[in-house]
Amino acid sequence: MTQNIAIQSNASKIELHYFFSDESHTMDAVIRNKCEHEFLEIVKHVSTLFNVEFELESEAYTEGGLRECWSLTIKKNPTLAAIIIGVLINVLSNYITTDRELNELQKQELRLSIEKLKQDLEENKEEPPYIHIENATFIINNDIKVQKHKSNFYKNLAGYHKVTKIETTALTKENKPTHEPVPVERPDFGKYILSSDEMPSEFDDVAVIEIVSPVLTNTNYKWKGIYKGESIDFSMKDREFKESVISDKETFKNGTYIECVLEISRKVSDFGEVKNSGYSVLTVIKKDDGISQVITKQGKRYLDEQDAKRRQLSLNFNVKE
Repeated sequence: MTQNIAIQSNASKIELHYFFSDESHTMDAVIRNKCEHEFLEIVKHVSTLFNVEFELESEAYTEGGLRECWSLTIKKNPTLAAIIIGVLINVLSNYITTDRELNELQKQELRLSIEKLKQDLEENKEEPPYIHIENATFIINNDIKVQKHKSNFYKNLAGYHKVTKIETTALTKENKPTHEPVPVERPDFGKYILSSDEMPSEFDDVAVIEIVSPVLTNTNYKWKGIYKGESIDFSMKDREFKESVISDKETFKNGTYIECVLEISRKVSDFGEVKNSGYSVLTVIKKDDGISQVITKQGKRYLDEQDAKRRQLSLNFNVKE
């Protein structure tokens, strides 16, 4: 679900309304505190992305299921509160998506919209800045910390069957809604929960690894090396190089290093921190023992392929219609 509510300049509060399966107005305190924690983490991170200092005050609960209301104040640019409230509501009510369908140029354009907002805030502290709400919502909705905290929020609710629906609403100082409440129904909670903690891998195609402990047998044991000053365990997935090592065609001594294509697996923690979870050498391009440097056959193939791709891109770029 993709939706973007209109931003009202007089919005200064955000309300979360929990709907229950019975007529009560009580909620499990542990679940409510967990949900509040995840919501506040989203607010803090969104404010960080916007590079603003804020104050968030909680108001007394009201009935009708259970309603929580927070008043948001932005210290240096009060007019920005309504924009952040609008973005928060949009993010809380939009499914978790990925940006894989976007090309790098589109991603960069979306990132620049946030940078432009930060620049506008620095240049003008009083007037409300212009922001493309759909771009901002998309960027923030795809920020991994926001995704993780939103996922935790809805995972808590999914396990608490008393809650049948949640609505978010922007309010004025007088507690009047600026728009219709935005609902998320229980059957849709799963669409807001991350299916896995795995992140897309990163690739370093010019990685340099000093070999500390090679594996000289035909096993799946991991090699040990030093990469960017840190000790790592890594899998050797270059079959040709691995077979060469097993057949004693490769020797190693103190200071031997390889240049290679390195795949870095990543996971996201419960706190939204992305951490490296594994390393795999896909192609060994060159081996250097301090005396001689040898480019492997597969390394030469890889370099030739990359060179051909660069030439093709250059050719396509220079073609005039």
